Amino acid sequence: MRPFYENKQVGFQCFLCKDITFPAHLHNAVELIFIREGTLEVTISNQTRKIRKDEAAIIFPDMVHSYLAEASCMAVICIFAPAHAKEYYQLFRKQQPECPFFSSGTENPDIPFAFDRMLHYAEQSRTVSEAWLNLILAYLIPEAKFTARNRQEDADVGYQLISYISLHFQEPLTLERIARELHFNKYYISRIFTQKLHCNFHEYINRLRLDYAARQLRDTDCHITDIWQEAGFESQKTFNRTFLACYRMTPSQYRRVLPPIS
Repeated sequence: MRPFYENKQVGFQCFLCKDITFPAHLHNAVELIFIREGTLEVTISNQTRKIRKDEAAIIFPDMVHSYLAEASCMAVICIFAPAHAKEYYQLFRKQQPECPFFSSGTENPDIPFAFDRMLHYAEQSRTVSEAWLNLILAYLIPEAKFTARNRQEDADVGYQLISYISLHFQEPLTLERIARELHFNKYYISRIFTQKLHCNFHEYINRLRLDYAARQLRDTDCHITDIWQEAGFESQKTFNRTFLACYRMTPSQYRRVLPPIS
C-alpha cells in the first residue's frame, strides 16, 4: 500500500495496488481509486460502500478514509495535489461531494479505458498521465452534487486524533502526549482507537510507520538504519519484528524482491 502518512503537498502518483487494507487516515492531496477486479470496502468520512469492478471513489483533501479488502481486489490509485487539476482546484479546497462513489464506469467504457491509460503513462510520461486524469475528472465531477466543506467533522475527536497523528507519527508519541496536546483524557482517547479505528494505539502508529518505511525501502537507496529511525521506531529490533509480522519478510528481503515505485 502506498504511503498516506503526512500532511505535505504531494505531486502526482498513479499506481496499481492489490488487496488494499489500510486504517483511517487523511492527507491534503486528492485521492482517486478505481476497481479493476474484485470488491473493496471504502469508508470516506461517515460513508461506507463496497465498490466493485469499474466503480470509483474520490477522496477530497483532509477527508478521513480507510480501505478494507475482504477478498481479492485490484485497484488503480491516483494521488495528486489539487493544483494538478486546475479547473477543479477551488472545488477540492472548499467543497465536498454529497456522495463520493461513482458507478458510471460500469456503463461508460471510456472511463475504465481512461484509468488504464492514466496508469500506463504514469510510468512513461507524467504529463500524459495527468492529461488522462483530467479527462477522468471531466467524466466524474459533473455527475456529483457538492456541498460546502463540513467543518463540523473537523471538530470530531476521531478526526482531531487522526489529523494530529498524521503530522507527528515520526516523532516519539504516547497516549499521554496526545491527550495533553488535544486536551482529552488518555483513557478516552484509547477508547476512540478501539471503537472508531478498530485497533489499539500502538497498532495504529506502527501501521503508519511501517507504511512510511516500506515506501523508503522501495523508492530510495537510504540505509535501513536511517529509514527506521526516520519512521519513528525506537529500535531496529522493534522495527524488524514489526515489519516481519506485517509483510512476512525482513526489510532487506522486501527491498530485494520488490521493484521500485514509479
